[in-house]
Amino acid sequence: MLTLDREKRVMLACPPTNVNELLEGLGVPPFVPTVEHSLTQCGDCSTHVWIGPNQRGAAERAPNATLVLCMACALAEQHKRGGGVVGHLGGGGGRPRTVG
Repeated sequence: MLTLDREKRVMLACPPTNVNELLEGLGVPPFVPTVEHSLTQCGDCSTHVWIGPNQRGAAERAPNATLVLCMACALAEQHKRGGGVVGHLGGGGGRPRTVG
């Protein structure tokens, strides 16, 4: 199986579980994971992150071509690469996960 060099892999930036605490007071709408989101760990710092179904699918289909990273590590990686393109894999139509 072909493995891409790190700098050529697609970064899948996932929100850490404390993203709302980090963004508190900035006027950003709160992040609410859906029932389709699951927990995984950042490939660099091991922080727990929410990964959406489209990101999870991409990571499972191409594990040697993707990097699952928390948003902070993804920004650091993007800086090392000298920039990059930010895209969205879609989604956002799932039922909100409720805390019970």
